[in-house]
Amino acid sequence: MGTHIEIRGARVNNLQNISVDIKKNAMTVVTGVSGSGKSSLVFDVLFSEGQRRYLESVGVYARRFMPLLKKPDVDFVFGLSPVIAIQQKKGIKNARSTVGTMTDISDYLRLLYATFGTASCPYCDYDYSPKSINQIAEHILSLPEGTQVEIFAPVTKIYGESYSALFEDMRKRGYRRFAVDGLEYDTSHKHSLQSDEEHRIEVFIHGITVRDGIYKQLTEIIDNGLLIGERIIRISITGADDYVLERFFKDFGCAEHQTVTGELLPYYFTPNDSESACPTCRGLGLFMRANPLFVIDSWDKSINKGALTNTLFNLKHPYKYMLVYSLGEHYGFNLDTPFKELPEEARNIIFYGTKGQKIKLIQPPFAVKKSPEAGKFVSYNGVLNDLNEMYKKAGRDSREGKSDSSWDVMEYIFKKHMSEEICPDCHGTRLKKTRRLIRIDGKNIFELNKMPVDELRGFIMGISIPTAKRSIGEPIINDILARLKLLLDIGLSYLSIDRRSETLSGGEAQRIRLSTQLSTGLSGMLYVLDEPSIGLHSRDSYRVIEMMKRLRDADNTIVVVEHDMDTICQADEIVEIGPGPGRHGGFVVAQGSRQEMTDTPDSLTGDYLSGRKKIAVPEHRRTPERFIAIRGAKENNLQNVDVDFPLGVFTCVTGVSGSGKSSLVNEILYKKLYSLKHDNKIIAGKHDSISGYEHINNIINIDQSPIGKSSRSNPATYVGVFDRIRELFADTEEAKRRGYTHAYFSPNNKEGRCEECAGVGYIVTELQFMPDVETVCPVCNGTRFRKDILEIKVNGKDIAEILDMPVEEGMIFFEGYSYIKHKLNVMNDLGLGYIKLGQSSSTLSGGEAQRVKLASELGKIKKGASNLYILDEPTTGLHWSDIEKLIVCLNRLVESGHTVIVIEHHMDIIKSADYIIDVGPDAGIAGGLIVACGTPEKIIHTAESFTGLYLKEALGYCPSNDKG
Repeated sequence: MGTHIEIRGARVNNLQNISVDIKKNAMTVVTGVSGSGKSSLVFDVLFSEGQRRYLESVGVYARRFMPLLKKPDVDFVFGLSPVIAIQQKKGIKNARSTVGTMTDISDYLRLLYATFGTASCPYCDYDYSPKSINQIAEHILSLPEGTQVEIFAPVTKIYGESYSALFEDMRKRGYRRFAVDGLEYDTSHKHSLQSDEEHRIEVFIHGITVRDGIYKQLTEIIDNGLLIGERIIRISITGADDYVLERFFKDFGCAEHQTVTGELLPYYFTPNDSESACPTCRGLGLFMRANPLFVIDSWDKSINKGALTNTLFNLKHPYKYMLVYSLGEHYGFNLDTPFKELPEEARNIIFYGTKGQKIKLIQPPFAVKKSPEAGKFVSYNGVLNDLNEMYKKAGRDSREGKSDSSWDVMEYIFKKHMSEEICPDCHGTRLKKTRRLIRIDGKNIFELNKMPVDELRGFIMGISIPTAKRSIGEPIINDILARLKLLLDIGLSYLSIDRRSETLSGGEAQRIRLSTQLSTGLSGMLYVLDEPSIGLHSRDSYRVIEMMKRLRDADNTIVVVEHDMDTICQADEIVEIGPGPGRHGGFVVAQGSRQEMTDTPDSLTGDYLSGRKKIAVPEHRRTPERFIAIRGAKENNLQNVDVDFPLGVFTCVTGVSGSGKSSLVNEILYKKLYSLKHDNKIIAGKHDSISGYEHINNIINIDQSPIGKSSRSNPATYVGVFDRIRELFADTEEAKRRGYTHAYFSPNNKEGRCEECAGVGYIVTELQFMPDVETVCPVCNGTRFRKDILEIKVNGKDIAEILDMPVEEGMIFFEGYSYIKHKLNVMNDLGLGYIKLGQSSSTLSGGEAQRVKLASELGKIKKGASNLYILDEPTTGLHWSDIEKLIVCLNRLVESGHTVIVIEHHMDIIKSADYIIDVGPDAGIAGGLIVACGTPEKIIHTAESFTGLYLKEALGYCPSNDKG
């Protein structure tokens, strides 16, 4: 086999027909400025070609169920190995995916509980071992012949349901007799059980007399009982004295309550199985409850004018209006009073109803037609109670398989008017109560799932395995410990294995996938990674580097797209793509070891590695005069901290991964300010109070989400120049003569777009056993517009040619148009000169999308506006030269009177800040405190600060250069 992967003639995106050799069984870092072609080479050539070849090797039938990839534009790639991509994918959409399911730890824990779990009586804390059906049957048959035995199964009602619904469900399943708190009932008897009261309900399964020849019948009865009772049955021995009962249940079950637990299987402990999931929340751990804030459309309007949402409170219905009018008359409030001025009692009546009290229906005096309901006495349930009942009914219908009121139909209403709470039935455990009765060393599986990784590993190591089951238990425990150690090795000790995947950062998710790959023990693989250092503090970056080296040392090839200095310095070989972005890039600028890179005069990366170039420390720091004060921050792992965010300066919030930075900034500061300034339906993280926000006009979060919801979105539209460009075309004499308005010059409007491709520019042909084929539209040749629209030109260019322009070319073309040129200048200043004006938003990386948003804000800044801008790791995907441009632009915002708060780990950004808030000192329960606040020069003198430790080197610190 060859020693290199040979790429010849790569022309994907902006790659300029390049050829490059990548060492096998080595760690290669591909670097270069943003937009130079790194991802095109690594993911669009190496990964795509490797995946395509693998998929072509499987059978035609199997290919029907796999995503097929088109062939990249490359002459050939020699020496490819099976390839796995570990990319930055933030926010896994599956709400049931957790850290445990991603790493398979959950599967092994379930196996552990099914093998070694000890059951507890549902009515007391007595522990005993689960028994199989055969063991229970044989134990019953050991009783004297003629003994009367009755089998009962304990059942519980679903939260919010009535006992009548429980009895009706059991009746449909063929059971008529019940025991309620020890007293027998029949389904034909009326009961007075209140749904908010707790009762011990047991279903009578069958009675039998001990004798020969009943073994098969007895096992069927026990099986039915275990099915109804969720693996628990009560064995009632009629006429037996206490001594017989105690002897029968000794080492078998609970003698006091006569309960026995059946044999356990691993899937009994997964919330993703309907038999084990909490029936109230269906295994999600969350419950929707109507929220008063979410049903109010406007506090300033009256009820008559539409203060409450029309979806639930439609007063156009005559009966509904008569009912609300009658409420006002009965309780003395006016329907024309602004909702915020209504007394608390009146609002509670509207929200929660009359609580059973009946009121007289009064005909409104201005009603056109008399209602036959007038004069009757009725009670009112309340808009929130009605919505909660709708939610419960939708849940019932979903469980019963009905479609007339399914979750899909009601989802919009629920999400808009209800808020998520911890499930009141399972209390967030996601499992049925009977599953939580199984314990190992006093802990149920939910308690283990909630433990941080480091604490869980200690618990698993302390489990004592019975000698008889050691051969079964040791492999299970060893597999769990090995996977937990991998999570510890990559700095994720603070995570719990039930942490939902959708709440992980892109860096955390990528590192978990990396640890999973290491646990497979594969060799001869090709791994391609996308900036695994993202989201990592300098303290933890070495852990990921060591993990990549371990993969390499197992005879794998590692190719990493990266800008992190530590990772680049530890690479076996460095490949720099450039020299510039977009059409100025796509070449191999330099390749070799770190020393060879620093010796290459044309290498921009070499300049920074050698120290010939570096980001300078600011000459002075701005001094804040005003603050936004948050008191009692308690969200996630924040430990009731008080924080002052300075206004009018550039602030960095720092700390190790998992210390609580995002909880503080995104969950509390941003959400609370957004709810105060824009939408009071946004619920902020837990905190006591916030003050000082009156000094800002607006709160803006510049994140890395796409700039549009469809592939038709583009940078020109987002930054606000596309409308002006279309107006230029509409103002031409030819356009006026033909009657073309600005709408004709958009590929999204029917007036001017090519109808053959619907303004997309290409036609997609679906093939059954091959990947979909995209071909250039034969009518418009990819321009997306009708031919007559393209006849209209501005300065010799049609609209399609302008949309195909890079930003830097557009700056020259629109020299005489100050508004458009200003907007494009801002984009160019942020290093986005290579992006095309009409480039699809789906082709932009998260970092590029974030910079487009920042350019949009920079393009419209006004003096005295006093906005607060929040950015979360804006250095993602940026080379050092790009970071310099970013710092300049962030300072422009501050110099214009705004406030900038950045969550960041990159030391060059941190050292450039005016003020630092360092959260920590460590991650998880060891974090959540404010370690230090102040200038970078102050932070480096804080012994407890990990940030200060690494910041000293970035500042080139020596005592004589102190500025703070």
